[in-house]
Amino acid sequence: MRFGFLHPQSGDYAFLGQPSLGGARAAIGEINANGGVLGREVELVVEDSLSTAAGAVAGYNRISPEIDALGGLELYGAISLLNAVNGDEMPTMCPMCGTSELGVRGGLYMWGLTASFNTNGVVAAQLARDLGYTRVALLVRAYPWLDTLANRFRGAWEYVVGGEITADVRIVSTLDGYSAKVQQVIEGDPEALFVVPGYDEGAAVMSEVIDSGYEGTILVSSYLAGNEIAELVAGLPVGRVLSAHVTNDVESPAYAAFTAAHLEHAGKLPPGGFYEANQYDQYIALALAMTAAGSVEGPAVAAQVPQVLSAPGTKVYTYAGGVAALERGEDIDYDGPSSSLDMNEAGDLISPMISVTQNANGQWYQRDVIRLDPNLFATAPVGRPPVRPSGRA
Repeated sequence: MRFGFLHPQSGDYAFLGQPSLGGARAAIGEINANGGVLGREVELVVEDSLSTAAGAVAGYNRISPEIDALGGLELYGAISLLNAVNGDEMPTMCPMCGTSELGVRGGLYMWGLTASFNTNGVVAAQLARDLGYTRVALLVRAYPWLDTLANRFRGAWEYVVGGEITADVRIVSTLDGYSAKVQQVIEGDPEALFVVPGYDEGAAVMSEVIDSGYEGTILVSSYLAGNEIAELVAGLPVGRVLSAHVTNDVESPAYAAFTAAHLEHAGKLPPGGFYEANQYDQYIALALAMTAAGSVEGPAVAAQVPQVLSAPGTKVYTYAGGVAALERGEDIDYDGPSSSLDMNEAGDLISPMISVTQNANGQWYQRDVIRLDPNLFATAPVGRPPVRPSGRA
């Protein structure tokens, strides 16, 4: 049996190559050390995607005839191959995919094993809720992908939390003037702002928010939590600006098992921060789905992927534990070292571990680690305004 590993080994993302390959090898070694899949040993077929969409397509065409499942993909490779793997009925994992595209088109034969970009909106709603706020305003660049993120926030905040949106201001053009937009968003005196500008205007928008004298909490999407914004808000009180990103569940029994497997089969401890835990989880997930299906046929495996990763079922943290439970006739719910892997219908993670960071003296520091509340996904459809349940004002 062969699992493909289509991943950048050269090009812009080559720095991820060897750490990611270590996570993949740890998984294959662990699977084979526990009897393989359906009694067959698994071989890892490594192919360089060249860090490009075209390289991913060429690499897939080379290895697809000889593999039973595919992993290792990054964002651009995954999107370029989505139609092909669906057409080939090839069970495929994208351990580095945070794209919202999979939240719309995934879940058939391709699954992402990290939270989608749109999850930032749900995370912000949870942070505001947990801080005890009831009134929040949004300042959002009117790009389709950012509108979707903001609508995720609105759905969770209004429909589930029951909070108030005091203003929802969209920046349509730089000609709109950031200062006027900021004044518009703060005039309702919200307890927090959720600020979602475009990549290239984050510093300009945040400067206007600071200059406005706004004294509430500022929630920013994860892509703004870099050095430039940290330095920009250095003069603000500690914790005035909050961000969040997906993190590994290092306290889980799965992480201890992963560390041991990495040391044994990759020859060293996992370096951390290179998606190596996600790379490990993808092959454990595929192997468990094949075991549950009793088959390597694409449709049978695809039907089992969300089943072995999501509740209800016996909680398992290792491949051996999952196989043993399946052999006892039990449903399973595998949690890996990367996080809980519970999925919704589109194959999007609904309860990953989240690292909450805060500003402090020109840097970002971890404030807390939380698990995303899956109930916050019970929102109106993305891109449509939430509809309140009957009986609510």
